[in-house]
Amino acid sequence: MPPAHARPVPGVSYEHVPTRRLSSAATSQERLPAWTLQYLPHRPRHPGATLLHVVGCTPSDRTLTREEALVALRQPRAAACIECDAARSLAPEQ
Repeated sequence: MPPAHARPVPGVSYEHVPTRRLSSAATSQERLPAWTLQYLPHRPRHPGATLLHVVGCTPSDRTLTREEALVALRQPRAAACIECDAARSLAPEQ
């Protein structure tokens, strides 16, 4: 959700929520990217498929490494989510 659409929840304290963005160097060292898979079931006239997401895009109980995500994406009827730009997150760093 874009920040402009976010609203505080009445009665909830946000005093421990960081208000400054960490530098990109700090965030990349703290959090390595991870991915998840969403299995889309077979429906009439639509074969089942697998959708790869960046962690946080859809709920999942298992995360994948970059290598696992690349292998999953090479499978038949697999695609990367366009909402979280999963394909771009797998591109080698420049």
